[in-house]
Amino acid sequence: MRMLKHRVAAVVCATTLSMIFTRTGAAQMAREPEIQMETQAVYRSRIALPAPEARTEAKQAASTAGAAWVPGFWNLEGDPMTAPRGGWVWVPGRLEKPPMRGASWDDAHWGWNAGWYTWMPGHWDEPGRGK
Repeated sequence: MRMLKHRVAAVVCATTLSMIFTRTGAAQMAREPEIQMETQAVYRSRIALPAPEARTEAKQAASTAGAAWVPGFWNLEGDPMTAPRGGWVWVPGRLEKPPMRGASWDDAHWGWNAGWYTWMPGHWDEPGRGK
């Protein structure tokens, strides 16, 4: 009998915890997702390697309210010495909904930091953040 009481208590405890975690998870999912606006450098170099010439693309009409046209760009995704096309990969233009109201698209570019050129892929910037 005592063993049965312990098992019942364990089942009740497990069920209660399960309900708590399920509700917590549902509440977290119901909230608006947090947007990571920080970009990460993917390549550093002593010289800014020129990207190939941009491709011509037809701009698509927005089919979703609030969608913005993000132009295609060459992204550096590999070692320029060993990767095909010197590591440059074409990312086609697309319609994309900005992650938050007022966000602006920052084209891919080389930045300068601590004596190095740093490749920054195209990304969304927070509202009010200067380019």
